[in-house]
Amino acid sequence: MLRTTLAAAALALAAGPSPSAGAAPDVKASSRIDAVTVYRSSARVTRAARVELPAGPSRVLLAGLPEGLDDDSVRVDGRGAARARVFGVTVERVTAEEAQAAEARAAESRVESLQDEDRALQDRIQAAQARAKFVESLRSTYSEERAKNLAVRGVTAKEWSELASFVETALADSAAQVRKSEVARRDLGRRLAQARADLEKVQSKRGKTAKVVAVELESEKGGPLDLEVSYAVAAAGWQPIWDARLVPDTSTMELSFLGSVWNRSGEDWPGVALAVSTAQPQRGLAVPQVATRWLDRPQPVPASIPVGRGAMAPAAKAAAPAPAAQAEADVMYEGKAESRVQTATAAVEEGLLSATFKAPRRESIDGSGQARKVALASFPLKAQLVRIAAPRNEEAAFLVAKAVNETGFPLLAGLAGVYVGDEFVGRAPLPATPPGGEIEMAFGADDRVEVARKVLERKRESAGVVSKDEVMRYRVRISLKNRYAAPVSVRLLDLVPVSRDEKIKVEVLDGTTKPTREDPERPGVRIWELQLAAKEEKVVEIRYEVRWPMGTPIAGLE
Repeated sequence: MLRTTLAAAALALAAGPSPSAGAAPDVKASSRIDAVTVYRSSARVTRAARVELPAGPSRVLLAGLPEGLDDDSVRVDGRGAARARVFGVTVERVTAEEAQAAEARAAESRVESLQDEDRALQDRIQAAQARAKFVESLRSTYSEERAKNLAVRGVTAKEWSELASFVETALADSAAQVRKSEVARRDLGRRLAQARADLEKVQSKRGKTAKVVAVELESEKGGPLDLEVSYAVAAAGWQPIWDARLVPDTSTMELSFLGSVWNRSGEDWPGVALAVSTAQPQRGLAVPQVATRWLDRPQPVPASIPVGRGAMAPAAKAAAPAPAAQAEADVMYEGKAESRVQTATAAVEEGLLSATFKAPRRESIDGSGQARKVALASFPLKAQLVRIAAPRNEEAAFLVAKAVNETGFPLLAGLAGVYVGDEFVGRAPLPATPPGGEIEMAFGADDRVEVARKVLERKRESAGVVSKDEVMRYRVRISLKNRYAAPVSVRLLDLVPVSRDEKIKVEVLDGTTKPTREDPERPGVRIWELQLAAKEEKVVEIRYEVRWPMGTPIAGLE
């Protein structure tokens, strides 16, 4: 077995190449992409090739590699009967003419062939139309001539019948030929459009240059060698995508984790062992340092010099989900027991700083940038359902599911498709959630929990004998009604204004329904945690007054 990096190859060269290295013959190797590991903004591609090495030095050439590969990232590995050593790896560029792909030539030939077929069909239609026109002209000419010569020679009924039958048959054959050719042209038009699209796709992937990797080897004896060459490309990546499905009957929030993989390297990845990794190459290699902070008198900053500041967040540990067990529910289908279709999940390898998800089967990723979604993991979370209402903004109760991340790994941030049962209700961001953290997902307004807010009193008056004060009194009533035949939980939000001026006094009055708690992050916001029994209606009242010295301007009153 042999294993090397460019650094190892350089050491081998420094130790001295083989005496006959200058006469090394070239061995062209046909390679295929066997495996790809995709990072968030790059990918590592592994090509496999089997070559028959001669005894002594040789150069194995792997051609047709993308121009965007990172030359310094090339790594070589291999095993086989030939005892081989690697003395160097060279990345060479070839011109566009040399990189002309057989795939592009085949696509161009297909377009040209279909265009020829289309022209042949057009000719067939024109010929059939010309025949029909000739028959019409022949019928008209014959009729005129026979009409003029009736006195000389009469026309029998049989002759007229044969003429009419000939004309009818000829016109019908021509019309049928035109219809048949037009149908063929329509089908051909679709194939031609697809062929042109394929050609455009191939041409978009062909850069001005391509690359060839030359591996310089020396073998003690001839024999087969299975060679692996891997390299990094920047024009690829993936992003997490979530499906959040609420199953109300079981109070379960099912999260499905998918990876949207894209590849714009110009190199197709057909049938590869695909893996996606949470690792971020190059991130965190520059360790942040704390600089000295000097205290001094402030100095004026010239207007032409921009002032900014930035912070570097430490790299967070990313762990991996274990594929959740999925209950297999049997259903009766056409009198037979059938199991429901299940979603395949990826195998997971957890590293020190990252996790890698290996796709459950080989995947094909197009090199023109079309994204491919791959299922990675699926698991149910026990959820607590609550309706949240803020009728000051909108008189509606929004269904929210709250669950604890019990997967044992951080949930990556991403966009989630939101479903209630099988009904799609929209898309929402899923925030990054650590193990043990809480997830709250909204699933839309619930029309069976009615919310109404009404201001019963908004009264302004003056008070005081010596010094007059202005007073505004408010009375607000909020009613909530449960239309379900089962109890529901409702979290109601409303507020009492908060004063920033010591001359402006706010007082909550008797008759106000005591809130469960106040929001510590939003002063004045009250929260009522309510339990509504089946078909039950509850009322919450808010009463308060605002008092300020007469003549003092005030802002923010409702």
